[in-house]
Amino acid sequence: MSDPTQQWELTPEKFLNEHELAQMLTKAEELYILGERRKSKAMIRDAFLIQTALLTGLRNSEICNLKVIDLRIGNGQSHLIVRNGKGSKQRTVHIGKEYKRILKRYLQWKMDQEVLHPEAYLLRSERAEKYSPSALWRRWKKYCPKTLHCARHTNATLMFQSSGSNLRMVQKQLGHSRITTTQIYADVMPQVMQENMSSMEKLAKSLQKKGGQSSIQALQNGQIA
Repeated sequence: MSDPTQQWELTPEKFLNEHELAQMLTKAEELYILGERRKSKAMIRDAFLIQTALLTGLRNSEICNLKVIDLRIGNGQSHLIVRNGKGSKQRTVHIGKEYKRILKRYLQWKMDQEVLHPEAYLLRSERAEKYSPSALWRRWKKYCPKTLHCARHTNATLMFQSSGSNLRMVQKQLGHSRITTTQIYADVMPQVMQENMSSMEKLAKSLQKKGGQSSIQALQNGQIA
């Protein structure tokens, strides 16, 4: 029986490292190009799945339920609406310029396939109007040995790092009800800690220059015995 007092830990095997992330994003772009060339709907959908999972941090079920009507990418807007997240909560998920470009390209492809309408699911299989979480997971496993949920963890760690360690922002994007859940991403980023410590040292050094550099110079010049 597990110890309820033991906190779950985000270990390295639960998210993609920089090399693995680069490989997956490259694979997605290759899939899209080949999919267009070979007129393969499956390849284009798989490319979009990889990009969506890694660049939005959405949960498996949230990706499955995402519809065209949930996109806000016109008139200067750049976000998605998750209507039924964990705990049946709705939230806004902001997106960057690259994923917005990917979305527009994918929507154009869906329009060309004559399957674009407001209530259409972004990802649909050959047999159903949308993927089930288990089916989506199987598509992901074709390209990555780690779980689909690792894409969410990867997105969160990168967001934490690029936001200047802004846990509140990461919490809102991921839809965590408690900041303590988001805190795990701070514990798994040693490079962020190293950068923060380097920043601290620079600050300490600047204060030293202001207040104590003259005595150091005097000591080096032999003026202080």
